[in-house]
Amino acid sequence: MPARIQTPESLNSLEVIQVVEYMDKKYPNTHYSIANGNQCVWVYFGNLNLYFIFREGKIADIQVD
Repeated sequence: MPARIQTPESLNSLEVIQVVEYMDKKYPNTHYSIANGNQCVWVYFGNLNLYFIFREGKIADIQVD
């Protein structure tokens, strides 16, 4: 994974890979952090929060706050 990402080891690595791929396409060259959310993967940077919801091992929804 690129060095610009901070992520805890406790996250599901397959979910993290999908999140990183999405972020690289949508927000290239952005520094962000990934954390465990409330039944989701939480990505935050600047004043933007993204909540990745997974079902059956795939991204089912992304909520932006």
